[in-house]
Amino acid sequence: MKLKSGILTLAMLTLAPAVAWGGPGGTGLAGTPHDFSSSGGGVGVCTFCHTPHRALSTQLLWNHTLSTSNFSWDVAKTTAGTNFPSFKGDTYTGPSAKCLSCHDGTVAVGDIAWWNEGKPASLDNKKHEWPDAFNVGATGGVVGSMKGNHPVAMPYPYLGASNTYNGVTTGSGAAMTEWQGTPLAPIRMFNDDGTGNISAGLVAAKSGIECSSCHDPHNKASVDDLFLRGKMTGSSQGDGYICLKCHVK
Repeated sequence: MKLKSGILTLAMLTLAPAVAWGGPGGTGLAGTPHDFSSSGGGVGVCTFCHTPHRALSTQLLWNHTLSTSNFSWDVAKTTAGTNFPSFKGDTYTGPSAKCLSCHDGTVAVGDIAWWNEGKPASLDNKKHEWPDAFNVGATGGVVGSMKGNHPVAMPYPYLGASNTYNGVTTGSGAAMTEWQGTPLAPIRMFNDDGTGNISAGLVAAKSGIECSSCHDPHNKASVDDLFLRGKMTGSSQGDGYICLKCHVK
């Protein structure tokens, strides 16, 4: 079954009214749309996405079927000359692949890889649909198209310098003064060792951004709706406006 899963668009960040998709900021996972413990099948608050035994992967003990889509953008380069990335959902090791296993619109929310020697009982998947324009089934969108969405799996100009991440290097036209040398907390960054292994933390010349850089799926570092690690509205760093945690404008 294919459900109306989606990806957060920039328009949603800047124009959409606040709705209770993400739950109160910073209160944890319980009660948010990522809490499936009340959906039936004996699923606990953690074990819908992670399982201690027979997980799909050792990394994160991931329990949800991964998308096989090839993700890419509709343009080749940014205005600074940085190539837009591509990655495959079931082989990419960055956390965005885990997010897209539910939110790319091709894999059912309840398609758990392994739980209690099978799949859980029927879930209230409607509760967890994203009211998002990115919906393969309803809009006829292209599978794997990230058109109109903030880039992920892409280098960040950490320390005001060129970085290489997921095989992509910062373009020569990047205006380094328009970026925070180090993203402001609680933005979470990642690094790529050059062999496809991605892990948390900033490393000079090897740092990049993922979905969970700006969204906290567990809600502990969230300070606003949509699991955001910053505020959807504002005009300054001081008021926590999320865009200004990375961008200097």
